[in-house]
Amino acid sequence: MARKGIILALAKGRIFNDTLELLKKSGISTDKIKKKSRELIFKLDGLTILSCKPSDVPKYVELGAADCGIVGSDCISESQCDIYEPIGLNFGLCKMIVAAKKGEKIEFKAGKEIKVATKYPKIASEYFIRRKMSPEIIYLNGSVELAPLIGLSDVIVDITETGETIRKNNLKVIDTVMNISAKFIVNKTSYRTLFKHIQSLSSSLKK
Repeated sequence: MARKGIILALAKGRIFNDTLELLKKSGISTDKIKKKSRELIFKLDGLTILSCKPSDVPKYVELGAADCGIVGSDCISESQCDIYEPIGLNFGLCKMIVAAKKGEKIEFKAGKEIKVATKYPKIASEYFIRRKMSPEIIYLNGSVELAPLIGLSDVIVDITETGETIRKNNLKVIDTVMNISAKFIVNKTSYRTLFKHIQSLSSSLKK
């Protein structure tokens, strides 16, 4: 299975372990990749692996720093990068939701202004604009659940796997923005110039 010259960007964090397991099942040895290593580049089985911050993976692929990548669809949607998404992968499953403090009545109606705390400003803004609402986006990079509890925002837009963190922080889910899973993404130029190699890799991932 020739994969000569392919650069694959992998998202660190939530889906990293599942990604390594998928590569292993696809016949790619991942022994050289140490999960707690500070190294960012690994060479294995004809692949060059880039270990990246999840939000950076789509941009690396779009700009050609990587030929392809594996990352959550939340990062793809937020980045709005111009890339191919040939296959979805059956892991990293979760939801992006809108949540508010329990007991708070949030009205979703046209023209209403709403304060939204989130790590995903583009997705959140588009969600409320589609509902003809006027969102004031408050970008936070962590612990967004705190925002409605202290009156910083009316709602949050964030991802959840089980909803446990939402419940433990006295919040309630109002709506689902989108379902999320890991995806294999490809640079458009690389898809043409390395077609056979990328097809070989993507086919092995689907087995």
